[in-house]
Amino acid sequence: MTTLPPEPDPVPVPPPSSHERVRTAFERLAKADRPGLWTAVRTMEEVLVEAKTVDERVHAGEDLPLAGTVYAVDTDGPPTAARLTDAGAVLLGTTVADPENTVVGLEIVDLVLNTSAREIAAPPGVLSLKPTPGLIPGKTVSVSAQRLTTGQRAVAAMLGSLDPAAREWPADLRLGTGQRPRLGIPDAASLPLPARRAFDVAAASLEASGAVLVPVDVSAVYGAGNVLAARSLLADLEALLLPTVDVQEATLNALDLAAVTVPVDRRPYGITVVTRAFEDQIGIDLASVLTGEQSPDPYPSESVDVVVFGAHLCGQPLHDELHGARFGGLVRTAERYRLVLLADVTPPQPGVIAGSAGVDGERWRLSPAAFGRFAAGLAAPFVLGRVELEDGSSPLAVLCEPAAAAGGEGLDRYASWRGYLRFVSTGGPRFPG
Repeated sequence: MTTLPPEPDPVPVPPPSSHERVRTAFERLAKADRPGLWTAVRTMEEVLVEAKTVDERVHAGEDLPLAGTVYAVDTDGPPTAARLTDAGAVLLGTTVADPENTVVGLEIVDLVLNTSAREIAAPPGVLSLKPTPGLIPGKTVSVSAQRLTTGQRAVAAMLGSLDPAAREWPADLRLGTGQRPRLGIPDAASLPLPARRAFDVAAASLEASGAVLVPVDVSAVYGAGNVLAARSLLADLEALLLPTVDVQEATLNALDLAAVTVPVDRRPYGITVVTRAFEDQIGIDLASVLTGEQSPDPYPSESVDVVVFGAHLCGQPLHDELHGARFGGLVRTAERYRLVLLADVTPPQPGVIAGSAGVDGERWRLSPAAFGRFAAGLAAPFVLGRVELEDGSSPLAVLCEPAAAAGGEGLDRYASWRGYLRFVSTGGPRFPG
């Protein structure tokens, strides 16, 4: 019993105000006094009317991921630009083709759609996303933004999953890098000293987060490029980590690659993460280590969720069987299951069967092809079945045939396999045999 008052409910964060963001945009536009950056700017009255409509939609309960965002385009705009407006963004105007994306760097707008292939740059305060060619239907589009999350939401809003002109997500797609992603780095890049220092700092940050750095010859992604050489280069790697010097969007398009570029402290140099086609999310996840931003929900490719409880947990002996899976969070079952130590199973594992307790586990997301391989390789006595979670959802999970758990030691008191392993590490071995 406690005499302290209960913790108050968290105060919800108010939705961003598009109206205020537009006013700020026009104030910064006037302060910058750079008319040469624009081919056309819409009137304040026109833009404020649209912003007010966005605010009304948000307060009515609509989910608008780009609410409170102001954007520009560097031409008349691709057809997919309308999807940004549908997602809550407000168009300020049309800019000249500016490789430095100055209107983003001046924080006049939150993002710019670039529709011409160019040399990738990394000006201060500006990052860019170059999606897989054809992922966004129509013109080749890249997005420059102030924040990684804003850029990702903008690309997600333009994805053409229902558009016949867009490429479809492959069934066999890696959704995550795993614990030890292999990143190719230049084996002997000729760079100015500040660029080399910036690159070394970024590489060290990724290595500290768990990445394995592999020196490789990255000449295939420079100049004219070579498709076969680029594919061979990335065959055993999750991504390439490149200094943002002489990287051409046209070359990456020709090689069917995606890229994310982030600025660094050593101006004007940046870091570009290059990935295979459709593995844009992996590039974003790696870039988020450098920006310090938590990546939002992944791009909406087709996937299957699986909950695991034992040796398939992250860091456990069988986790690699979840090849290319993306972590979906910690979960707990409803209080109608049991965790039982199984006999004659290698490596040692628990089984989850019907009972009266809750069990802690992990949710992992797999592509359809990866899920098919995982399901086909699941050995007895384990089976896939629906499990009820405490939040009421019922995803697939790795469960156990009840007969195999008969007579096994109950592990209810530990609530999870990790809890039991912690007990074993302090109390001595308790595995059968």
